[in-house]
Amino acid sequence: MTEPARKPKAFRNCLFKSLLAMMIGIALFGPDAQASGGGQEDAKPSESAEPKEPQIPETVIEPDSIALTVVLPKSGAIRQMVFYVWLEASSVADRAVIEQAEPKLLNAFLRDLQRIMYRDTQNRYEKLEAGKRGFVYNGPELIAPPPPKTPEELEAEKEAVEAAKEKGEEIKSEPPFSPFRPTTNRYFAALQNRLLATARGIVPPESIRSVQVRKFYDNWPGDKKPGR
Repeated sequence: MTEPARKPKAFRNCLFKSLLAMMIGIALFGPDAQASGGGQEDAKPSESAEPKEPQIPETVIEPDSIALTVVLPKSGAIRQMVFYVWLEASSVADRAVIEQAEPKLLNAFLRDLQRIMYRDTQNRYEKLEAGKRGFVYNGPELIAPPPPKTPEELEAEKEAVEAAKEKGEEIKSEPPFSPFRPTTNRYFAALQNRLLATARGIVPPESIRSVQVRKFYDNWPGDKKPGR
């Protein structure tokens, strides 16, 4: 075969190899591969979209749950309850004071709850039908902590403190961040205030900032029908 005849064939072979390499590249790295999650750019939005759990500050103490059973003598009705009560100290230093008194606080809370929930149990038993007495309470969602202050903000605060000292004044520091929103449930808001008053009779009043009922489980075993 002459030289001119070979060139078109060599050109066709070269073109075929180029097209084949291009098709393989599209199959491996084309839109379908990125749609299946292979691209790093696709992974970034999904990671940033994941909700972050609010951090619990060091001023918050999470004691063991408080279990309480109430029995009504005349009817024999039984009510089982579990309270998850958190303690919020006024500062990190105050946390140690509250932790030391934690057993006394929980015992005092138990006495309060026995008295309050006995009356509440009688009231619910008389006014509500069987099967409608129990309920579950969850406290409001926690607040995410604010972003850290910028160097400019910290410098401005420092200057303000120094200026106040020169004038003989004192600037009170901001209270520690609190993750708790006020509850809209009036019953549990009143219960939290009652427990806070009890706590302030045991530890220095200024050392404890709040008492939070985070969860409450209520079970009436006698209200369940057979087979359920």
